[in-house]
Amino acid sequence: MMRAKHFRHALAGCGLLLGLSLATAADAQQRAYLLWLDGAKIDIAKIAGLPPAQNSPEAKAEFEHVLEISQARTPEREKAAIADQRQALVNFLDGIDNSYVDNTHREVRLLFREAQIELSILLKSVHRLTSRPRPFSVWNKVRIKPCPGGRPEGTSFPSAHAATAALYAELLKTAVPELGEKLEERVKTYGESRLVCGFHYESDLVAGDKVGRAVAKALLADRAFKARFDETVPEIRVALGLK
Repeated sequence: MMRAKHFRHALAGCGLLLGLSLATAADAQQRAYLLWLDGAKIDIAKIAGLPPAQNSPEAKAEFEHVLEISQARTPEREKAAIADQRQALVNFLDGIDNSYVDNTHREVRLLFREAQIELSILLKSVHRLTSRPRPFSVWNKVRIKPCPGGRPEGTSFPSAHAATAALYAELLKTAVPELGEKLEERVKTYGESRLVCGFHYESDLVAGDKVGRAVAKALLADRAFKARFDETVPEIRVALGLK
Protein backbone atom coordinates (compact mmCIF):
# COMPACT_ATOMS: atom_id res chain seq x y z
CA MET A 1 0.00 0.00 0.00
CA MET A 2 2.79 2.35 0.99
CA ARG A 3 4.66 1.52 -2.23
CA ALA A 4 1.60 2.32 -4.32
CA LYS A 5 1.19 5.63 -2.49
CA HIS A 6 4.84 6.56 -3.06
CA PHE A 7 4.52 5.54 -6.72
CA ARG A 8 1.50 7.81 -7.17
CA HIS A 9 3.41 10.68 -5.57
CA ALA A 10 6.37 10.03 -7.88
CA LEU A 11 4.10 10.06 -10.92
CA ALA A 12 2.51 13.30 -9.76
CA GLY A 13 5.96 14.81 -9.31
CA CYS A 14 7.03 13.73 -12.79
CA GLY A 15 3.84 15.19 -14.23
CA LEU A 16 4.51 18.50 -12.49
CA LEU A 17 8.08 18.61 -13.76
CA LEU A 18 6.92 17.79 -17.30
CA GLY A 19 4.28 20.50 -17.09
CA LEU A 20 6.83 23.04 -15.90
CA SER A 21 9.27 22.11 -18.64
CA LEU A 22 6.56 22.46 -21.30
CA ALA A 23 5.46 25.80 -19.86
CA THR A 24 9.07 26.99 -19.85
CA ALA A 25 9.47 26.01 -23.51
CA ALA A 26 6.29 27.88 -24.41
CA ASP A 27 7.33 30.93 -22.40
CA ALA A 28 10.72 30.95 -24.13
CA GLN A 29 9.00 31.42 -27.50
CA GLN A 30 6.69 34.17 -26.21
CA ARG A 31 8.86 35.91 -23.63
CA ALA A 32 8.60 39.67 -23.39
CA TYR A 33 12.03 40.28 -21.89
CA LEU A 34 15.51 40.51 -23.36
CA LEU A 35 17.78 37.60 -22.51
CA TRP A 36 21.16 38.93 -23.67
CA LEU A 37 20.83 42.53 -24.76
CA ASP A 38 20.15 45.77 -22.92
CA GLY A 39 17.43 47.65 -24.76
CA ALA A 40 18.54 50.92 -23.22
CA LYS A 41 21.92 50.60 -24.97
CA ILE A 42 20.51 49.95 -28.46
CA ASP A 43 18.61 52.90 -29.92
CA ILE A 44 16.48 50.97 -32.39
CA ALA A 45 14.39 54.03 -33.27
CA LYS A 46 17.50 55.98 -34.20
CA ILE A 47 18.88 53.07 -36.23
CA ALA A 48 15.61 52.62 -38.14
CA GLY A 49 14.99 56.32 -38.73
CA LEU A 50 11.63 57.47 -40.09
CA PRO A 51 9.67 56.47 -43.21
CA PRO A 52 8.84 59.08 -45.85
CA ALA A 53 5.95 61.33 -44.87
CA GLN A 54 2.57 60.09 -46.07
CA ASN A 55 1.55 61.64 -49.41
CA SER A 56 5.09 62.97 -49.94
CA PRO A 57 6.69 62.52 -53.41
CA GLU A 58 8.99 59.88 -51.89
CA ALA A 59 6.06 57.91 -50.44
CA LYS A 60 4.15 58.08 -53.72
CA ALA A 61 7.20 56.90 -55.65
CA GLU A 62 7.60 53.97 -53.26
CA PHE A 63 3.96 53.01 -53.75
CA GLU A 64 4.37 53.04 -57.54
CA HIS A 65 7.47 50.86 -57.18
CA VAL A 66 5.61 48.25 -55.13
CA LEU A 67 2.65 48.40 -57.51
CA GLU A 68 4.92 47.74 -60.48
CA ILE A 69 6.67 44.80 -58.82
CA SER A 70 3.45 43.22 -57.53
CA GLN A 71 1.70 43.52 -60.89
CA ALA A 72 4.64 41.91 -62.68
CA ARG A 73 4.89 38.88 -60.37
CA THR A 74 4.65 35.47 -61.96
CA PRO A 75 2.86 32.48 -60.35
CA GLU A 76 6.29 31.00 -59.54
CA ARG A 77 7.52 34.20 -57.88
CA GLU A 78 4.28 34.57 -55.95
CA LYS A 79 4.62 31.02 -54.65
CA ALA A 80 8.18 31.72 -53.49
CA ALA A 81 7.08 34.99 -51.86
CA ILE A 82 4.32 33.21 -49.96
CA ALA A 83 6.86 30.64 -48.71
CA ASP A 84 9.02 33.53 -47.49
CA GLN A 85 6.27 34.80 -45.21
CA ARG A 86 7.40 32.53 -42.38
CA GLN A 87 10.23 34.07 -40.36
CA ALA A 88 12.31 31.00 -39.61
CA LEU A 89 15.86 29.93 -40.34
CA VAL A 90 14.78 27.04 -42.55
CA ASN A 91 12.68 29.36 -44.74
CA PHE A 92 15.53 31.82 -45.08
CA LEU A 93 17.96 29.03 -46.03
CA ASP A 94 15.50 27.51 -48.52
CA GLY A 95 16.48 30.33 -50.84
CA ILE A 96 20.07 29.15 -51.20
CA ASP A 97 21.70 25.84 -52.06
CA ASN A 98 22.27 24.19 -48.68
CA SER A 99 21.81 20.89 -46.86
CA TYR A 100 19.84 22.25 -43.88
CA VAL A 101 16.66 20.30 -43.19
CA ASP A 102 13.81 21.50 -40.97
CA ASN A 103 13.60 20.03 -37.44
CA THR A 104 17.26 18.98 -37.52
CA HIS A 105 20.31 20.50 -35.83
CA ARG A 106 18.43 21.38 -32.65
CA GLU A 107 21.06 23.68 -31.12
CA VAL A 108 21.34 25.73 -34.32
CA ARG A 109 17.57 26.04 -34.55
CA LEU A 110 17.19 27.08 -30.91
CA LEU A 111 20.02 29.62 -31.03
CA PHE A 112 18.67 31.37 -34.11
CA ARG A 113 15.14 31.23 -32.75
CA GLU A 114 16.30 32.94 -29.55
CA ALA A 115 18.18 35.58 -31.55
CA GLN A 116 15.05 36.23 -33.63
CA ILE A 117 12.94 36.61 -30.48
CA GLU A 118 15.48 39.10 -29.13
CA LEU A 119 15.13 41.07 -32.36
CA SER A 120 11.31 40.97 -32.32
CA ILE A 121 11.21 42.33 -28.76
CA LEU A 122 13.40 45.27 -29.74
CA LEU A 123 11.35 45.92 -32.89
CA LYS A 124 8.18 46.30 -30.82
CA SER A 125 9.54 49.53 -29.37
CA VAL A 126 9.74 51.01 -32.89
CA HIS A 127 6.47 49.54 -34.14
CA ARG A 128 4.67 51.33 -31.30
CA LEU A 129 5.96 54.65 -32.63
CA THR A 130 4.87 54.24 -36.25
CA SER A 131 1.57 53.62 -37.97
CA ARG A 132 2.48 53.37 -41.64
CA PRO A 133 -0.29 51.67 -43.68
CA ARG A 134 0.83 48.68 -45.70
CA PRO A 135 0.90 49.12 -49.50
CA PHE A 136 -2.06 46.78 -50.17
CA SER A 137 -4.28 48.81 -47.81
CA VAL A 138 -3.57 52.15 -49.50
CA TRP A 139 -5.76 53.53 -52.26
CA ASN A 140 -3.73 55.46 -54.83
CA LYS A 141 -5.75 55.40 -58.10
CA VAL A 142 -5.38 51.62 -58.16
CA ARG A 143 -5.05 49.08 -55.36
CA ILE A 144 -2.16 46.70 -54.93
CA LYS A 145 -3.29 43.09 -54.93
CA PRO A 146 -1.63 41.23 -52.01
CA CYS A 147 -0.52 37.63 -52.19
CA PRO A 148 -3.17 35.06 -51.24
CA GLY A 149 -3.30 33.87 -47.66
CA GLY A 150 -2.87 35.70 -44.39
CA ARG A 151 -2.27 39.42 -44.56
CA PRO A 152 0.09 41.02 -42.04
CA GLU A 153 -1.37 43.52 -39.61
CA GLY A 154 0.10 46.53 -37.89
CA THR A 155 2.53 49.11 -39.13
CA SER A 156 4.55 48.54 -42.28
CA PHE A 157 7.67 50.25 -40.88
CA PRO A 158 10.22 48.82 -40.35
CA SER A 159 10.03 45.39 -41.95
CA ALA A 160 10.47 42.60 -39.41
CA HIS A 161 11.11 40.17 -42.27
CA ALA A 162 13.97 42.27 -43.63
CA ALA A 163 15.34 42.62 -40.11
CA THR A 164 15.19 38.86 -39.57
CA ALA A 165 16.94 38.15 -42.88
CA ALA A 166 19.73 40.61 -42.04
CA LEU A 167 20.06 39.13 -38.54
CA TYR A 168 20.39 35.60 -39.91
CA ALA A 169 22.87 36.67 -42.59
CA GLU A 170 25.15 38.52 -40.17
CA LEU A 171 25.21 35.63 -37.72
CA LEU A 172 25.72 33.01 -40.42
CA LYS A 173 28.51 34.95 -42.13
CA THR A 174 30.43 34.82 -38.85
CA ALA A 175 30.21 31.02 -38.88
CA VAL A 176 30.44 30.43 -42.64
CA PRO A 177 32.16 33.45 -44.21
CA GLU A 178 32.64 31.55 -47.47
CA LEU A 179 28.88 31.73 -48.02
CA GLY A 180 28.75 35.48 -47.49
CA GLU A 181 27.82 36.36 -51.06
CA LYS A 182 25.03 33.78 -51.23
CA LEU A 183 23.65 34.89 -47.89
CA GLU A 184 23.56 38.55 -48.93
CA GLU A 185 21.81 37.63 -52.16
CA ARG A 186 19.25 35.72 -50.13
CA VAL A 187 18.66 38.79 -47.95
CA LYS A 188 17.69 40.67 -51.12
CA THR A 189 15.27 38.02 -52.42
CA TYR A 190 13.74 37.51 -48.96
CA GLY A 191 13.08 41.24 -48.70
CA GLU A 192 11.91 41.48 -52.30
CA SER A 193 9.21 38.92 -51.48
CA ARG A 194 7.63 41.55 -49.23
CA LEU A 195 7.41 43.94 -52.20
CA VAL A 196 6.11 41.21 -54.49
CA CYS A 197 3.24 40.53 -52.08
CA GLY A 198 2.51 44.22 -51.53
CA PHE A 199 3.27 43.96 -47.81
CA HIS A 200 6.10 46.51 -47.52
CA TYR A 201 7.80 49.50 -49.12
CA GLU A 202 11.46 49.73 -50.01
CA SER A 203 12.22 52.07 -47.08
CA ASP A 204 10.64 49.50 -44.72
CA LEU A 205 13.18 46.95 -45.96
CA VAL A 206 16.11 49.35 -45.66
CA ALA A 207 15.21 50.25 -42.08
CA GLY A 208 14.61 46.60 -41.13
CA ASP A 209 17.96 45.61 -42.63
CA LYS A 210 19.76 48.22 -40.52
CA VAL A 211 18.05 47.04 -37.35
CA GLY A 212 18.70 43.35 -38.03
CA ARG A 213 22.42 43.91 -38.61
CA ALA A 214 22.74 46.14 -35.54
CA VAL A 215 21.09 43.52 -33.33
CA ALA A 216 23.26 40.74 -34.78
CA LYS A 217 26.43 42.73 -34.05
CA ALA A 218 25.21 43.53 -30.53
CA LEU A 219 24.51 39.85 -29.88
CA LEU A 220 27.95 38.81 -31.12
CA ALA A 221 29.47 41.46 -28.84
CA ASP A 222 27.65 40.00 -25.84
CA ARG A 223 29.94 37.60 -23.97
CA ALA A 224 27.23 35.08 -23.01
CA PHE A 225 25.69 34.91 -26.47
CA LYS A 226 29.07 34.76 -28.20
CA ALA A 227 30.15 31.84 -26.00
CA ARG A 228 27.05 29.89 -26.95
CA PHE A 229 27.39 30.92 -30.58
CA ASP A 230 31.01 29.75 -30.74
CA GLU A 231 29.99 26.37 -29.33
CA THR A 232 27.36 26.07 -32.07
CA VAL A 233 29.58 27.09 -35.01
CA PRO A 234 30.73 23.51 -35.80
CA GLU A 235 27.10 22.38 -35.95
CA ILE A 236 26.15 25.40 -38.10
CA ARG A 237 28.82 24.41 -40.59
CA VAL A 238 27.66 20.79 -40.63
CA ALA A 239 24.06 21.95 -41.07
CA LEU A 240 25.09 23.86 -44.19
CA GLY A 241 27.12 20.98 -45.59
CA LEU A 242 30.52 22.50 -44.77
CA LYS A 243 33.49 21.17 -42.81
